[in-house]
Amino acid sequence: MTRRMTRKSQAGFSLIELLVAMVATMVIAGAVFKLMTAGNSAFRREPELSDRQQQIRMGMSVIAEDILRAGAGMPHFMQIFENGLDGVGSMGSTGQNTDEIEMLTASDCPVLSVCSSPGTNVVTRQELSPCFSLPNVALLIDVDPPKVGAYWAEDPGAATVASCSGSASARNGHINLPPGQSDLNRPGGPGFDPDFLMVGAVARYRINVAADGTPNLERSPTGGMDKDGTPWQVVARGVEDMQIEYLNGTAWNDEPGTVSCAASCANPTPADYDTIVRKVRVRLSARALAPNLQGATTSAVGDAVRGELTSEFVPKAAGTALQISGSEI
Repeated sequence: MTRRMTRKSQAGFSLIELLVAMVATMVIAGAVFKLMTAGNSAFRREPELSDRQQQIRMGMSVIAEDILRAGAGMPHFMQIFENGLDGVGSMGSTGQNTDEIEMLTASDCPVLSVCSSPGTNVVTRQELSPCFSLPNVALLIDVDPPKVGAYWAEDPGAATVASCSGSASARNGHINLPPGQSDLNRPGGPGFDPDFLMVGAVARYRINVAADGTPNLERSPTGGMDKDGTPWQVVARGVEDMQIEYLNGTAWNDEPGTVSCAASCANPTPADYDTIVRKVRVRLSARALAPNLQGATTSAVGDAVRGELTSEFVPKAAGTALQISGSEI
């Protein structure tokens, strides 16, 4: 009797009990593995999302500063935004080509009056100010009819000064606009007789894919021209799409259009003021740079976790002009 009880008490698990235990263990292990995988994915994903949002906000902030300053120190009825930049960039995340944006701003350097502009040479009645270092961006302005052009100006060499016709001084300013050396310059000169010369800045933005495949938002303070060895600087990494719209009057357009007024801008009409760009809408799309993140979406430029930011800005110069006219912004 004692031997039988001892033998029964030493019996192991049955096969069914072992199978149940193994299944339960596998279920628990699978659940733990799933939780660990999700936690690891979140651990990788959250810093990437944070960096993506920081990059897109930083890019928008820099663009905003230039748009707000656009047109500062210039006459109101001048087109300060460049036409022809809609869809000129690489393919964006929406399946459309990205836009570029370029805007003009005058510096605090003194305004010089132009006495002659034969061909690619521009001569001013005053000597060039020390702040007008060459090479540089020159803004040539015609008052009537209103017209402005940005040009890449270089030192004319030995003839750094010239004489205006009828001027007793031989110490007038002189710059050269060499054609073929700049996208800003056209053969034969500006094509109009400017009244004034100003030192300008041409802020231009584009989306450019780097050699490692990373799309970046880039800025050039000289319209893409090389002044200090760095024509383009990366503003924000991972920004893969930029779409720009301009508000003229009451309609949003893909191009800024033509700013104009009557033969004399002394008494502009409401229709004239409607040609001024009063708002600029910027939409930026950025991607997280790490691969295989949870929540990735498919687009024309690949799979990634994406985010967008859209903002509208009023150029201060345009806002001032419209407030003077009594128009609503």
